[in-house]
Amino acid sequence: MGIYKDFIIFIIGILVIIKGADFFTTGAEGIAKAFRIPRVIIGLTIVSVATTAPEFIVSTISSHMGVGGMAVGNAVGSCLANIGLILAVAAIIRAIGFNPKVIKQELLFLVMLVIILYLLMLDGNLSFGDGSFLCFLLVVFLTCIILRELKAKRGSKEKILIPIQPTYNIKKDSIRFLIGAAGVVLSAKYAIVPCGINIAHFLGVPEIVIGLSMVALGTSLPELVTAAIASFKKMGDLAAGNIIGANILNILWVLGFSSLINPLNIDGQTKTVTMPVVFFITLLMFLFARTKFKITRSEGLILFVIYAGYIFYILKFAYS
Repeated sequence: MGIYKDFIIFIIGILVIIKGADFFTTGAEGIAKAFRIPRVIIGLTIVSVATTAPEFIVSTISSHMGVGGMAVGNAVGSCLANIGLILAVAAIIRAIGFNPKVIKQELLFLVMLVIILYLLMLDGNLSFGDGSFLCFLLVVFLTCIILRELKAKRGSKEKILIPIQPTYNIKKDSIRFLIGAAGVVLSAKYAIVPCGINIAHFLGVPEIVIGLSMVALGTSLPELVTAAIASFKKMGDLAAGNIIGANILNILWVLGFSSLINPLNIDGQTKTVTMPVVFFITLLMFLFARTKFKITRSEGLILFVIYAGYIFYILKFAYS
């Protein structure tokens, strides 16, 4: 009976963390607008960070609790799910167009990041120094993006500042922000991580398998819903940009901060199987997008088959 309770609490925790992230995002955006923060900065920081907040909280709390396998599995598994499940499903619904500038800059940067991450993992752990380096790259990346977009805004002579909304309620948004943040943290600490550990022990698999599969899928649900809706509304380019940004943040922000809290041990399967798959599927996305500046339905299906095959492999063979 105990394991059924763990499964129920785990699912409830996933639902709470998704709703909490939604509250956190809405509240943070409202507060930012009140202080007349430029819209581009809101999009590149608050919105992007908020969509990756579930992965960040789960991985950092896992690291703090000494469950490094789940921290690594959640971040790396989310990178895989973002491309092989979320982007793939969105492309299967309708072909996704890519901005050429995004392909040459952010997407190419993501490919290089995956290579850097793999090189850092080769010694069997992500140390404090590795985490510091990843966080440094995060600061550089965000600074370059924000400066570039602000320059573009000035060049187009568009008004950058957002006017204060007459109906704005800072008290309401502040409460929403605090409730969302508390929901994300508490559900991760008291539901997802401990129940994930119990489920892993019950199934007889390492915590990293639960991180790569159940936790990664759960924390990626907001991106899946967003991408599917964007694709139906013929706004697939927004879904593509969000996924690229989310994967960059998973590597630099989620894994970077998690390894600052505690060194993260990297198991053999991650080095020999998982990271090569992450690199392959990321490179494939880059090549698909670079060829026609879009990902077609058939290409989306290829990405999905690769992801499904990987999940089947780790659950059936990798840790048996």
